[in-house]
Amino acid sequence: MTHLRRNTRSLTDQVYEYLRTEIVSGRLAPGARIVELDVASTVGVSQGPVREALQRLEREGLVEKRSHSATYVTGVSIDEMYELFSIRSVIEGFAIRRTVERITPEQCDQLEQLIEAMRAAGRNNDMLTLTGHDLQFHRLICQWSGSGTLQRSWDPLYSQTQRFVVRTHKNYFASLTDIADTHIPIVEALRNHDTENVTRLIQEHVMLIWSLFAQKAPLGKKQMDATNTTGTNH
Repeated sequence: MTHLRRNTRSLTDQVYEYLRTEIVSGRLAPGARIVELDVASTVGVSQGPVREALQRLEREGLVEKRSHSATYVTGVSIDEMYELFSIRSVIEGFAIRRTVERITPEQCDQLEQLIEAMRAAGRNNDMLTLTGHDLQFHRLICQWSGSGTLQRSWDPLYSQTQRFVVRTHKNYFASLTDIADTHIPIVEALRNHDTENVTRLIQEHVMLIWSLFAQKAPLGKKQMDATNTTGTNH
């Protein structure tokens, strides 16, 4: 039994993080049934925080409610993931055009620290932590753009992006540390205020996995099939 700690974070937030981690890591697989009463019993809370956490996960596309008392983990549709990454590339392209004009050396240092944290997680074969640092890198670029609209457009894509990256990227890079290194040219362009190339760099980076899919077509098809739930297209 996993009991949550009573701390300054709300019980709903704690239940949300617990379930989100279970789903993103793959411990709760696509198609898995989540029952509010069972989760409440497992983590030692009432059903209220569980219900609120599931509603939040449903808004993020990680679960779907099919009956009054049961919710199911969604599948990972490759078509929808391609659309999601395409949307990300547009949002981050707009964001970085603003960020490159105002970014400070200290903020660039912060991005480099995240790259090093990605490398450390990669050396430990910890994809969940690596992707957390990876997406924080991208979130900061949106945040530092100063546009609330871009930030609000990007945030709902976080969880599905992380789940997809955790499931797929280790099959397309010789070393997990290589994932960290793909971010280096972006920081260099930001540090140099390279307005001419920075948008292209971020968009090519976001869409890189799809280029790798195309280069490794047989493996890519196999991996795409593996990430989808049979008969499910969300």
